[in-house]
Amino acid sequence: MQVEPTSQPPPGRVTARRGGYHLMRAARLVWLWGTETVVVFLMAVMVGTIILQVFFRFVLNDPLSWSEELARYTFVWITFLGAAVAYRHGANIAVETVVVMLPERLQLILAWVVDVLLVAALIILLIYGLGIVEVTSGVESTMLEIPMSWVYGALPVSAAIMLLYQVELTLRRVTWKPAASAPHKSMDDTR
Repeated sequence: MQVEPTSQPPPGRVTARRGGYHLMRAARLVWLWGTETVVVFLMAVMVGTIILQVFFRFVLNDPLSWSEELARYTFVWITFLGAAVAYRHGANIAVETVVVMLPERLQLILAWVVDVLLVAALIILLIYGLGIVEVTSGVESTMLEIPMSWVYGALPVSAAIMLLYQVELTLRRVTWKPAASAPHKSMDDTR
């Protein structure tokens, strides 16, 4: 009996290449949906906590002491992480009345200037946010008795995520080539 060599791995065996592919695919999914998933989870925690508090307060007549604090702190994280999600999808507020009247080349230059200013603002938020986290690391919340740095950590975390999203946007903008069939498609459509 003669066995012919094959390039396929034996059944049930995963090669490093296939495993690497799955790892990269998982990392891409986390990159694309990670922040959104955390926001949805925190929203469920906040709504569940509020519903629980209403039930305990009005039905059992025995209010929970920690629920309002937990709902407030999850709302802080939802706000900052939600800002990062909005930033990634280009859903932040922009006044484009004057910009759309400018020539296309000037619009592109203005987009780069705005990106530089946004990066500067995000770096400032990150630096000062880390300072706030450091200052509040020894302070505990009243009811949950968790370090307040966990709450204030939402600011530098969201700033760092937005900086990463800005790197992604910049790489897209640098490598973006307009298609011949769609000469006026803007970079914002690829966001």
